[in-house]
Amino acid sequence: MPDNTETAGESVAYINALVYTVDTSKPWVSAFIVSHDGFFTHVGSTEAVLSEAKQFHMVVVDLKGHFTMPGIHDAHMHLLYSGLALTSNAAIDMDATHLDIAEKVKHGSCTCEYMNAYQDWVLASAYNNQGFPDGVADRKYLDKLFPDQPVVVSGGAAHAMLLNTAALIQAGYDIENEPDTHGGKFFRRPDGSLTGELAESAMAKAALSIPAPNRAHVKRALKHAIRLAHKAGVTSTQEASSNTIMLQVLNEMEREGSLQLDISTHIVHENEWLASESKESLQKLLEVADQHASKHIDTRFVKIMMDGVPLPPLFTHASLNDQEEIDHSMIVPENVADAVLKYDKKGLTVKIHCTGTGATRHALNAIEAARKSNPGGPRHEIAHNSGVHDDDFKRYAPLNVTAEMSPAELFLHPVTAASEGLMNWNFAKMIDAGAHITIGSDWGAVPDPSLFQHMANIVEIVRKGDKAAGGQVLCRMMTLNGAIAVNREKELGSIEVGKKANFIVMSKDLSKGEFDGAKVLRTYFEGEKVWDANE
Repeated sequence: MPDNTETAGESVAYINALVYTVDTSKPWVSAFIVSHDGFFTHVGSTEAVLSEAKQFHMVVVDLKGHFTMPGIHDAHMHLLYSGLALTSNAAIDMDATHLDIAEKVKHGSCTCEYMNAYQDWVLASAYNNQGFPDGVADRKYLDKLFPDQPVVVSGGAAHAMLLNTAALIQAGYDIENEPDTHGGKFFRRPDGSLTGELAESAMAKAALSIPAPNRAHVKRALKHAIRLAHKAGVTSTQEASSNTIMLQVLNEMEREGSLQLDISTHIVHENEWLASESKESLQKLLEVADQHASKHIDTRFVKIMMDGVPLPPLFTHASLNDQEEIDHSMIVPENVADAVLKYDKKGLTVKIHCTGTGATRHALNAIEAARKSNPGGPRHEIAHNSGVHDDDFKRYAPLNVTAEMSPAELFLHPVTAASEGLMNWNFAKMIDAGAHITIGSDWGAVPDPSLFQHMANIVEIVRKGDKAAGGQVLCRMMTLNGAIAVNREKELGSIEVGKKANFIVMSKDLSKGEFDGAKVLRTYFEGEKVWDANE
């Protein structure tokens, strides 16, 4: 029942729905009431809700039997990267060959919605090495059409980029004699000169040299990204590569009342190419992170890049050798254990990117050391978990580590199948080990960050053939488990009295595992409709 009878009439009653609350004490209801300030005040039957609505003369919305559930928590998104890429970058078909990639960049640079966001530089996404002869990308293909203008094309799941000669020169690379760097990979021609393809920390000079878009355009890009997130049913997320300009603009949006998404901002630890920001600046940001916190911005999070990706031709992941020793040549940051302990003592949750078995074990070791030194520290996360040794699954639950499974697109995919076991998201073993599991899209530039079609690929795997049970498990992973991971389960993640009215209306019953072809009909954030498929 509404707490304040004076404002009860301003509430809205939603009736005749198939509501999966994700609340184990009351998993199924048919109606609820949302207060004028965006909270669930009554969750129950249509009859009871209609009685309240009649008494207080509420507006009533008939959901006409549609499946309704809490809003999605995407545990791994790159909102700014995606927003900029989709509004400002030239688009390249991943199947483009070396013969037409430069033409596509040229065409895209003239037709992207917002030209010149990076001043004279052209950014594009994304190339595929298989489109080049012998799988070798080279700047010469870009140089033909762009002899003087700097061009940067992302690739390798954003862990690599291809630069033309002009971009290499402006970024300060020594094309003939650039030295190797720890955690980085420079691709070279037979004579030792750079091909223009760079991976991991080798991209740092380029990332710091690309002109940053102005704040007005950053806001435009973020609003576009959030709009697409709403379309995918996302009402809360973990931004996995937060930097200074993003937090400044999010704060500006918060002040003007236009931020309609709960965002846990993982501020990047040291990694310059991921944040497009210097180590020194990132450290200063982490020191004052709490000054950027607000109603919808939670800054108690840090992102550490442990290794790279198990994708050809990069193979920058950190594995275990035959003696089960960690390959430290691919471990990017130094003194990881010290960094985790430092943040742990500050009460900050650390999300550690790990794609290889060695990286995952190294991260678990660092978290275990922090637990011994500071037993009451916060829950930490390992991102991706595509490479976990059989002996390490059992360590997640005792260490209170969230297994953030992403990118969802690759759970079952031809690229995954071709990885010869290097990429394996083993949901069954993680569930059997009792790990806390969340789902992330790892959204970066594709037009649709929706998780549903990818869940269709694994729904029978998570409960070993039981599609309906798998549907409910995945619904929880995408909602309440995410809220628990960011320590906001008292506010978000389920449809319960007192929680924020973040919910979605779907075209199919996800609780039965009907993810294939499922569409979001409407998304509500704090009681306000922020997406309607019919509008």
